[in-house]
Amino acid sequence: MTLSNSPLRLLVLVLIAALASCTNARIKTGNKMYDNLSYSKAIKNYEKAVQKRPENNEIKLKLANAHRNVNNNEEAEQYYREVADSEEGIQGVHMLRYAQVLMKNGKYDEASTYLNEYLAKHPDDQLAKDLLESTRKADALLEDTTAYELKPLPLDFLVSMFAPAHYNNGIVFPAETEITSAASTNPWTGYSYLNMYYLEKDGDGYWGVPTAFNDELNGRFHDGPATFNKEEDMIIYTRSAMRNERRQLVNEERENQFYLFYSEKSEDGKWSKPKELPFNNPNYSVGHPSLSEDGRTLYFSSNMPGGFGGSDIYKSTYNGDTWSEPVNLGATVNTPANEVFPYIAKNGKLYFSSEGHITLGGLDVFVTEQTGDVWSKPMNLAYPLNTSMDDFAIIFNDDDTTGYVSSNRSGGDMIYSFVRMPPIFIMEGVASLKADQLPIDDVLITLINHTDGDTARIRTGEDGKYKFNLLPNKKYTVKGQKDGYFSLSEDFETGPKSVQKKINFNFEIDEIVESTPGTGSGKPEDGSETAAKTYDIGEVFYDFDDARIRKDAEPMLNKLARMLKDNPDISIEIQSHCDSRGTKEYNMALSNRRAASVVNYLISKGIARERLKSKGFGKSQPVNHCTTGVDCSEELHQQNRRTEFIVLSKGQS
Repeated sequence: MTLSNSPLRLLVLVLIAALASCTNARIKTGNKMYDNLSYSKAIKNYEKAVQKRPENNEIKLKLANAHRNVNNNEEAEQYYREVADSEEGIQGVHMLRYAQVLMKNGKYDEASTYLNEYLAKHPDDQLAKDLLESTRKADALLEDTTAYELKPLPLDFLVSMFAPAHYNNGIVFPAETEITSAASTNPWTGYSYLNMYYLEKDGDGYWGVPTAFNDELNGRFHDGPATFNKEEDMIIYTRSAMRNERRQLVNEERENQFYLFYSEKSEDGKWSKPKELPFNNPNYSVGHPSLSEDGRTLYFSSNMPGGFGGSDIYKSTYNGDTWSEPVNLGATVNTPANEVFPYIAKNGKLYFSSEGHITLGGLDVFVTEQTGDVWSKPMNLAYPLNTSMDDFAIIFNDDDTTGYVSSNRSGGDMIYSFVRMPPIFIMEGVASLKADQLPIDDVLITLINHTDGDTARIRTGEDGKYKFNLLPNKKYTVKGQKDGYFSLSEDFETGPKSVQKKINFNFEIDEIVESTPGTGSGKPEDGSETAAKTYDIGEVFYDFDDARIRKDAEPMLNKLARMLKDNPDISIEIQSHCDSRGTKEYNMALSNRRAASVVNYLISKGIARERLKSKGFGKSQPVNHCTTGVDCSEELHQQNRRTEFIVLSKGQS
């Protein structure tokens, strides 16, 4: 009997068909779970199917994306990489997702390669542009600034915990647990739906065991995070939007929709039945609430239409009767990516997390503050508070130096307590009047961080003092400004974190006073007008019978050039004086050449010629008694050999 007709061959064919049918069933079930966003179940089916179909890139991409959605980033990278290395390669949005996963895994150089390739085909994708810029700045953000010290809170029986809110003597936060019944399983993760828990710290500083916050507020599906008013008798919190009593409301992508609810606590300590806020809408989600200190402004995140993409930060105000229509915080805060978990601190600063802006990979915590109607450029709080993973939902304690932040840096969502450490670099100084060294108030001191693009400002009080905390390994400019006075600035850099340093810089500012052209500081021989005010440039020396600028004069003239750049509206007249030795004609010609040399030097440093004039006075304006024929010491003669300037016009200063 030949093999082609043998029962053994028939058995092999049957087994092959059975295995193929089994694999097809796995794929079909996996697709159903994937489409229903049951990623934990989809992964189990796809993992088995891909063992039999290792060439199937469609399965691998879904498997990679499922792992990405449940924050299994190393597994996601593995499957994205297999597709990228295949003959077919990785295309479209999958390339962008792959780059995001690589960034979360700290592989910034590799991520930049795929982002550049993606942008070559999608040059207008702002998220990809932001991510590419983030890969270039990651090293700077990853420098350990030692600004924060973090410690994880105990999980106890919880699988994950995040987004705490202050309440009573502890915190209230959403968390998930191992499943207790099929009905309580969140198909996305395979664990329970989120419930709100309360965790309290005792008088010795030890945490207790989490307890369910309130049965009335914890419903069938997701509940939390929350925010409380100052009196802690009202709660606003996120919970699953419901289609009916047993079914969640989902969008077109089958994602859960979320609403904001509120409840009030009666005098006997019971919470009322939760009620919806007026701007809930079945067409989008609202969540992650944070109430201002006075309870009148609510910040939250939403993917409602009209935003900048993904979820944006909004605010609504309470008018005593109801909440206003939400207002988007604008393009300075929001990006085409997701902005979530806003927290408005007592000092008015707004903290939030974003996948846009300049991040380390996942969600990073940023801070911004409002002046009038304008929000400042958000600042990334950097490592160690931020990592390449998701870092979010920060809150501060009353001392403004400690608090809590959520992160999945260890694999799952955890709450970390943090302490803001004292700065290792401090800049301080005093603004004073140059004439008498007395302190001066209302001087605007501006600190510009050129490395990160951040700016801080402070105005001096009656003592003239100012102080800034600095970061290591940064390039800064500090500038002092006051109306009617010369602006001054200085550039400097901080060193590595291991070097503790205090930087002192005092602003000696001088009033800007206009003078008539051609008037000087000495005693005119012809009795003509004296300048209203002259300004000393410093020791600008020349060789004998020479008008060329010497090397030792350059620091003084560079300082003058900088002052002119800091005060772009003023124009000046450079004035040069000689001592009484030599003829009148000789000294006049020499002083004219020397004043012109200073002007030419300033022009070479970028000062516009039209802002500069020069005048030589020869020996016609001595400042002491050393006139022609008077026997004087070299020191007294030196007082008359001087280079000064007067202000011809102060423009708009």
